[in-house]
Amino acid sequence: MPGFLRFLGTLVILLGLATAAIATWQLAGDEHFREVATAYARHPEHALFQTEYWTAAAKHYGLLATAVGGLLGGLSLGSILLALGELLRRTRPQY
Repeated sequence: MPGFLRFLGTLVILLGLATAAIATWQLAGDEHFREVATAYARHPEHALFQTEYWTAAAKHYGLLATAVGGLLGGLSLGSILLALGELLRRTRPQY
C-alpha cells in the first residue's frame, strides 16, 4: 500500500504539472483574446464587441484557472499522497 500511494502521488504531481504546462502554453498563445480585448477597448459600449470579449475572456480566464489549479492541485494532492505513503511505510510493523 505505501508503494502504491507513492506511485499515485508521483503520478498526480506529474499530471498536475503537465496540465499546468499545457494550459500555460495555450494561455501564452491566446492571440484571439488579445485582438478581441483591443477591439473591446476601442468600443466598450458596442454590444457585439462586449459579447465577443466576454466569450473570449471566459476561455482565457478558464485557461488561467486551469493552469493555477493544475499546479496547486497537483502539487498539494500529490505531496499529501507521498507523505501518506511515507507515513504508512514508517509505521508498518516489522515482523
